[in-house]
Amino acid sequence: MADVRPFRGLRYRTGEPLGAVLAPPYDVIGPAEQEALYAASPHNVIRVELGRTEPNLAGDNRYTRARDFLSAWTKQGVLVRDHEPAFYLVRHAFSLDDNERARWELLAQVRLAEWHEGVVMPHEFTLPEPKVDRLNLLEATRTNTSHIYCLYRDPEGSAANLLERATAAAPAFGEPAWRDASLTVWAVRDPRLTAGLRAFFSGACLYIADGHHRYETALGYRRTHLAETGLDGTGDQGSNFVFMALTSISDPGLVVLPIHRMARGMSAAQLEALRMGLEREWNAETVPVAHAPSEADLHRVEGRLTAGAGQAPRFALFGLTPGSALVVTPKDLDSLRARLPDSSPALRELDLTLLHQVLIHGYLGIGRDAAQVERALSFTHHASEAAESVRVGASQLAILVNPTRVDQLIAVAEIGEKMPQKSTFFYPKLPTGLVMRPLED
Repeated sequence: MADVRPFRGLRYRTGEPLGAVLAPPYDVIGPAEQEALYAASPHNVIRVELGRTEPNLAGDNRYTRARDFLSAWTKQGVLVRDHEPAFYLVRHAFSLDDNERARWELLAQVRLAEWHEGVVMPHEFTLPEPKVDRLNLLEATRTNTSHIYCLYRDPEGSAANLLERATAAAPAFGEPAWRDASLTVWAVRDPRLTAGLRAFFSGACLYIADGHHRYETALGYRRTHLAETGLDGTGDQGSNFVFMALTSISDPGLVVLPIHRMARGMSAAQLEALRMGLEREWNAETVPVAHAPSEADLHRVEGRLTAGAGQAPRFALFGLTPGSALVVTPKDLDSLRARLPDSSPALRELDLTLLHQVLIHGYLGIGRDAAQVERALSFTHHASEAAESVRVGASQLAILVNPTRVDQLIAVAEIGEKMPQKSTFFYPKLPTGLVMRPLED
């Protein structure tokens, strides 16, 4: 079902450590980190992926500057295009909770498919603003600077066997220490292995784990290109493909972390409606915390949050009661779920469905429209950042959640439904700049 192919990667050849030119994905970079990445190297990919916002002159903006950096670095030999197509196999080693882990990611170009074709499966709703930003960048650079992260099923280990054989060769390049992770990359060009991988994926579905906005951007770009040229989506033009990193759902290094919610712009009446709703329909445990919650405070709250996770939805709220966090569970779960909009059991059983439909859209009265959610909510996978946002007044409310499981993601995607925005955080993020994919070949 999926047309997965090798490609001629665009890679750094600066002579400086590879780690100096890499950057995290654009959507997890804040202003301070953006400046630190600018300072790390004059060739850091941040200048392309997420350039500074500076006064715009005619024909000069962050997107044209990204295009110019990419063009100049290519002419100078800072970036070099591989002569032959390859799959790029990454061993992504990292530490989490004092445990050493490793995840495998296969970098490839994949033919774009509309959602209704059932080849690439989404699981989240998207927001409009990030898609405008990514489209502007794609139109200016005509390069997939960062990948879309997808999962696939490999029940018989067919792809795993091919990838293991690929590691018998010497790695092509790597970075031993980037953000507490180690990256080792093999360029897979053996015709038997590339043909085997293409054949395997021709019978596979791909489930988007991270990068919904980038995928929808690529679809929109392709539609425009096809309309302008009169071509169809079956040809080998670069606009018919997109850059992906692929991981098996059975990979032991696959880790999903929670994404916590922070709410702002609430009126006193909205917050009171939330308090009354919780008192009426939820059991609440009060966990004392300092005004500036310590690491021990957060550890205690997270311990109560994860206790019994999977048995019933459970959330931890900062901002409703001074000097404490509230850990809440439903008094009557069936009654609450009976009020959810018409949807499948897979979607109804998600903690985040209940959180959004009952607490956020229900008690707080925040509209379901994507733009309204974007104005009212922000997101983080750090519990400390969520709690701190309430302490400093950037948010009125922080809601800590448990992570969504991979099997839940797959179940929702396969029936064509969507989870609330920011339902999963796959850790760690593969950096931008390791390999890039120009559309023109």
